[in-house]
Amino acid sequence: MSRFFDLKILFNNFIKRRESTGREMKRVFQWRRYLEWRGLTPEEKLSAKRFLLIPVFAYLIIEIFNQNFSFIALFLIGYVLYKKFEKGTVVKKKKNRFRSTKKAPSVITDKRLLI
Repeated sequence: MSRFFDLKILFNNFIKRRESTGREMKRVFQWRRYLEWRGLTPEEKLSAKRFLLIPVFAYLIIEIFNQNFSFIALFLIGYVLYKKFEKGTVVKKKKNRFRSTKKAPSVITDKRLLI
C-alpha cells in the first residue's frame, strides 16, 4: 500500500509542477502577533485598532438607539410629514367640478344650430 501511495504522490507532483511566484503573503489577524504591539507596522496597528474598537462603538450606538427609540421614531415621522406638507400632498385641495377648463368655440361650426 505504501508503494501505491508513493506513486500517487510522485504522479501528483509531476502533473501539478508549478514554479514558485515569490509573492509576499499577506498576514491575517492573529492574536499572538498583535500582543507584540511595538513590533507592528503602522498599517497593522491601524487595522488592530479598527478591529478592536468596532464592538465598542457598536455597543454605544445600540444603547443610544434603545434609550431614545420613541424620540427617534417621532422625529422621523415628523420629518416625513413636514416633507409631505411642504410638497402639498398631505392636504389635498378639492378641484371645482363646475369650472370648465375647455374654451367655448368662437365660431359656430355645427350646421344644425345655424338654421
